[in-house]
Amino acid sequence: MRDHVLGGRYRLVRRLGEGGMGEVWEAQDETLDRRVAVKVISMLGGGGSRGSEARARFLREARITARLQHPHIVTVHDLGESGPENGDAPFLVMELVRGEGLDAKLARGDVSLPEAARWGAQICEALAEAHAAGVMHRDVKPSNVFITHTGAVKVLDFGVARAADPYATADRLTRTGFIVGTPPYMAPEQARGHPEPGSDLYALGCLLFELITGRLPFQAPDGVGYLTAHLSEEPPVPSAVRPGIPAAWDALLGRLLKKDPAGRYRTAADVAHALRRLDRPAPTEVLTRHASPPSAARSTSVGGPWLPVAVWLLTVVATAILVSINLNGRFDASDAATGALVVTLSTAWLIGYFVVMSRPAWRASVMKTTRFVLPLLVFAIYAIVIARTARDYGNYGLYWWKLGISTVALASLLVMVAVLAPRTGLWTRRAGYALVAFNAIALFDTGAAQLDVAVSVTPYIAFVNPQAGTAPAGALAIAMYCVREIATRRAAEGRPLPRTEASPRSRGV
Repeated sequence: MRDHVLGGRYRLVRRLGEGGMGEVWEAQDETLDRRVAVKVISMLGGGGSRGSEARARFLREARITARLQHPHIVTVHDLGESGPENGDAPFLVMELVRGEGLDAKLARGDVSLPEAARWGAQICEALAEAHAAGVMHRDVKPSNVFITHTGAVKVLDFGVARAADPYATADRLTRTGFIVGTPPYMAPEQARGHPEPGSDLYALGCLLFELITGRLPFQAPDGVGYLTAHLSEEPPVPSAVRPGIPAAWDALLGRLLKKDPAGRYRTAADVAHALRRLDRPAPTEVLTRHASPPSAARSTSVGGPWLPVAVWLLTVVATAILVSINLNGRFDASDAATGALVVTLSTAWLIGYFVVMSRPAWRASVMKTTRFVLPLLVFAIYAIVIARTARDYGNYGLYWWKLGISTVALASLLVMVAVLAPRTGLWTRRAGYALVAFNAIALFDTGAAQLDVAVSVTPYIAFVNPQAGTAPAGALAIAMYCVREIATRRAAEGRPLPRTEASPRSRGV
C-alpha cells in the first residue's frame, strides 16, 4: 500500500506497525502538507450487507471518540473509507506522535516507580475526560499507551476495539461470543460482557502492576486462562512479587484490582489524585534532597567510596603477606615481582573506579559490562588455579567429587550475581542467598581444615587444594552477590541505577 492515496489526500509513506485490526502508516496529508498517522482497519474490509453495516457503525462510533480533546489523548483529525481496491476498509487519521510505546519501555525493564505513578496519573486524566463524555476505552494496555519524546502520555484507540467489532450488539456481548478487549488486562465484568467505566480502572491496575513488578498480576497460558484468573483468583500483593515496593502501592493496586467494581475507586480522577500523591516525595525525602546533592540522593552504590578503598587496602595487605611467607619456597625475585604487579593493577583499578563513578554516562556503560564480566573473571581465575594444580600434581583422585560440588556451588552463585536486576523476584533472591549460605559453609570447612580444627559442618563441600587460590574466589563471589543484591533492591525502590537515555524514535499511533 506504499504511495497509495486514501481519501484523495493521505499518501501512505511508511508502515509503522501492524495489529489484529489492521495497519498503522505514516502518511503525508497532501492538502495541509503535514505528516499524520493513518490507521487502516483492514478487518472491516470486504463486501456484503454485514460488512457495510459494520463499517457504517465503526464510522459512527469513531466520530463519537473523535470528539475527545485532551492533552493525553491522541487527536483524531479525520476518518473515511479506503476505497473498493482495499475492500472499503475504514481508516482513522491521527496526529503523528514522536516517542515510543509503553510496551517497548516495559520490554527494556527501565520504568521506575515515580515514572509509573506519573504516567498512570496522566492515563487516568485521559480516562476521566473520556468517561465524562460517555466513552469507555475497553482496551487499556501498554501497547495503547504512548510516551512522547517529552515524557508525556498519549492514550491511543479510545473506543476503537468496540467500534471495530463487526458483530457487536446493543447488549455489549457479541452474538458470536467474542468479547471486546485483551484478556490479560480484562476486568471480570468485562469478561462477562458487561463493561463499565470501572473496567478501564481495573485494566489500568493490571498495567500499573506490570510496570512496577515486571509481570502481570495473573499468569496463564492463553486467553481463557487469563479470563478464568480474573474471574476467580485473587491477585498477589506487588511487594511480594518485587521486594521494596512501598505499602502505598500495594494499597492502591489492591483497590484497583477488586473483583467487584463497587470496591474500586469511584472515578479515574480519584485514581489520578492517588497516583500524584505517590509521585510526590515524602517530607523526609524532600529534606534529604535539599541537604545533599541530587546525585547522592539517587545513588544506589553500596558502601560509598569507602568500599573500593577497603577492597584495595585488603588486596595490598594480602599481597604483602603472601609475598612475605614465600609460598613456592624459592628465594627469587618472582614473588616480589608478582606482588608488585598485583598492587599496581589494584591501584589502577581504584583510580579507574573513581574516574568512572564521577561520569554518569561512563558509569552506566561500565555497569552494563561489569555485571557479566566480573563474575566471569572470578570463575576464570578459579578455573586456572585448579587446572594448574591438576597439571602440576596430577588430578584430584578420590576428591574429584568434592571439586565438582564446590565448583558447581561457586559457578551457580556467580550466575546469580550476573542475573540480579531491580526487577528480580523474591524467590530468585532467596535462591541466591541459599547459594551464599552453601558457599559460606564451604569456606568455613576449608578454614577449619587449614587450621587443623576438628569443628566443621561437613568437610565434603570444602574448597580443594590449593585453598589459597580456590577459597578466596568463593569469598569474593559471596561479597559480590551481597553488594549487588543490596544495590538492586535500592534501585527497585524507585531509585533506578544510572542508565543512558534511549534516543527518541518516531512512531505512529
